[in-house]
Amino acid sequence: MRDFIRLPPFSASSSDFAAALAKLIADRGYDTLIPATDTALAAVSQHDARLRALLRLACPQPQAVQRVLDKSLTLRIARQCGVPVPKSQWASNLAELREVVGQLEFPIVAKPCRKGSKTAIKVEYFKSPADLEKAFESDLLGSPLLLQEYCPGDGVGVEMLVHNGEAITTFQHRRLREFPHTGGAAVIAIAEPLDPELKRHALELLRAIQWEGVAMVEFRVHRPDRRIALMEVNGRYWGTLSLPVKAGIDFPFYQWQLLHEETPAVPGSYAVGMRWRWSAGYIGSWHGQLVSSARHAIKQPSLLKPLIPTFGELSPATRDALWQLSDPIPAIAEAARSIAGLIAADSHALVKRVRRLWHKNSKSKLTLLSRPG
Repeated sequence: MRDFIRLPPFSASSSDFAAALAKLIADRGYDTLIPATDTALAAVSQHDARLRALLRLACPQPQAVQRVLDKSLTLRIARQCGVPVPKSQWASNLAELREVVGQLEFPIVAKPCRKGSKTAIKVEYFKSPADLEKAFESDLLGSPLLLQEYCPGDGVGVEMLVHNGEAITTFQHRRLREFPHTGGAAVIAIAEPLDPELKRHALELLRAIQWEGVAMVEFRVHRPDRRIALMEVNGRYWGTLSLPVKAGIDFPFYQWQLLHEETPAVPGSYAVGMRWRWSAGYIGSWHGQLVSSARHAIKQPSLLKPLIPTFGELSPATRDALWQLSDPIPAIAEAARSIAGLIAADSHALVKRVRRLWHKNSKSKLTLLSRPG
């Protein structure tokens, strides 16, 4: 990273963001803009015409972007394409939840309906209707929410660079460990051979969305019975991007070439079996598993087994997401921030627990002192 510029906050009702971005492009002479997050994708899409007049945009037209950011549209198009999707319902408040809760099969997963939206959660899991209603009553989740059946299996990502409806290159990875450990971003992943069925589903869906550029189509695959379910489509670069790059598929360079009317020289294969680790996320995942297992470990010692790192996870052959001997500071700094954040969170939780115990004991003493006789 050579530079960092802070722009005014993006708002659909404000032109400050677009004006500042346009001025930056003109002043610096940039010729390509790559949205790297869902929020950035929404912001760029909002000012698509103005920005395309200034430089090359590494994203499709706004209509296609909306079909990816709005999960209800994504799921509807997926069903039309014959792509398997989880049973889903939507709810914005407690009244709407009570109308659909009888149609849900627990456990369920709750997610924001729109990618990049400012909500209180990213993903939450609920084992019973009572737990879900309690969360809605306390207004902890934000709204509106997508409520889906829980789909067991491995998280598998099929990444594509699509140009004029054709896949220029495709890569597949499988998550071996996630953060949080209950399900989330990959912290250990492995490059896999392309699954023909997943590749077909991904390309058919992206064609129906009219996508142009890079995307990661995420599935859950239950291998014992080959049950497949679409999770989401990421219409921008994904967290495990450095895995395909290290394995021989340089998505950013190929996309840059296409944007500049060049023909990418894409290799016919990549390093299947290469393992990848996001070290800061790995620390967070391990910590989360430790906290959740410690309470019951005395009665069930087997709960501690997942805490023992495997050789593959810590092997020097496992490629780190950030670490480079020539530039070690980013990886060290991110891991240090992760550890410091966990220590701060644990300290805060410990103080809260001590205060609760002290308050409870104080109440008990006052009750005893106030008893008559």
